Amino acid sequence: MIRFWLLCLNILIVNSLYTQEAYSQNIFGFATSNTFTFFNARSDDFKEKIQITSPQVLRFPGGAIGNFYHFNKPAYGMKIKEIDSLISGKFPKRARGLISYSKKKGHTNNYIDDFIALAKFSNAKAVLVANVLTEKTEDILDMIQKIKDSGVEIIGVELGSELSNKSYFDKGFLIDDYIKKSEIISNAIKKSFPEILTAVVAAPLLEDENHRHFVWNKKLSLLSFYDAIIVHSYAKVVKGKDQYGQMILEENEGDKESSFLIYKNRLLNFFNYSYPKEIKNYNAIFDNIPIWITEWNLQYSKKTGNTLLQGLFVANYFLELISKDDYKSIELTTFHNLAGRDFGGSIFQMKNNKTYTQSTFYPIQLLSNIFSSEKLKVFSKKLTDEIFQYSFFMDEKLKKVIVINWNDEEFFIDKNSFNKKTEYYSKYLFDLNSDGEGLTYKTSNIEGQRILINPYSLTLVE
Repeated sequence: MIRFWLLCLNILIVNSLYTQEAYSQNIFGFATSNTFTFFNARSDDFKEKIQITSPQVLRFPGGAIGNFYHFNKPAYGMKIKEIDSLISGKFPKRARGLISYSKKKGHTNNYIDDFIALAKFSNAKAVLVANVLTEKTEDILDMIQKIKDSGVEIIGVELGSELSNKSYFDKGFLIDDYIKKSEIISNAIKKSFPEILTAVVAAPLLEDENHRHFVWNKKLSLLSFYDAIIVHSYAKVVKGKDQYGQMILEENEGDKESSFLIYKNRLLNFFNYSYPKEIKNYNAIFDNIPIWITEWNLQYSKKTGNTLLQGLFVANYFLELISKDDYKSIELTTFHNLAGRDFGGSIFQMKNNKTYTQSTFYPIQLLSNIFSSEKLKVFSKKLTDEIFQYSFFMDEKLKKVIVINWNDEEFFIDKNSFNKKTEYYSKYLFDLNSDGEGLTYKTSNIEGQRILINPYSLTLVE
């Protein structure tokens, strides 16, 4: 049985309360790729869901879509001839599907109007993706100006998305091409909008100094025309072949219960070792320049999509980023993705004209509580290898505590002055959210002198 006293903080923590800065609300962001193709973002139902999640940052137009976005054209303004000539792989087929669907639905406006409406409704800031491949610089500036004129605050502009990928390399797009185009656009943005930051695409890390990714990062690191680097993160737990954040071939590793325990251990290793090491390496290459994680998720698959495992991972990721010194260079993140047609990647999935709420919605709803608050400071503590505790303070007073229990056993914490508990849990990590039994998410009053923390759970007490 595990017991701990929430108010018995050691002298080091108490003293550091006076010096530590509150965490950035810009960590709580979401990409909107495909959202406006499949969802009516102006509908009351969708707005109600967004109000619950309380996004602090929204990304537009999206990843690969952003690389081919055109301002003042219908929908995302993508042109098939450009796409076929500049990217290989699966995206050309996907783009055709998006264009066909938008025409079928009669979408004649540019989705920037829907984005502005959504950002204004949610009072969210914007991070934009510039089409550095084919868009005219003046059209990129016009896109920025239109959003600024609407009253939506723009944090910064990504100079493309994942342009170091092999799908662009196979079409002849090289690092020197990227540097030339992105520098011209960055300089133009800074001339017209000096307050807006720009960020360049960092390549995945590789130790081979002859590999194009190593060369890509090395050349970018020697330049200074940008303010931040863009990194995408998809934690891989299922064995098999992956591509661009998605498993395309999955291996079996035993029955569900056994395999999900393996996946859990890989996630814990991700948080404890591999991800801090990855960020440390980026810091070393780019001399501690700010990092924007503009796409991140569990590497989604048919095995782990919409499961409790994915939901707990999302909560753990957000909380680790705001509480650990390892991630101080990360200034902004946008979760992939707010709403779309994909299973496991989006919070809300559209399928057969019906909206499905995925397992990631509930932890995000719970965490909106702390990202909507002002001037909170957070301290993390591992109670065991599988139990994470995050304590939140305002004016040196403990206000909230969040506990993530990756263990299959319950335990108790002392009530102290807390009177309300919100919890998210299920019996097994492989349990899915569904219209039937689903996962449990509930808020209740605290009774008695101790608070029950369920197995496989995320719990907020306040």
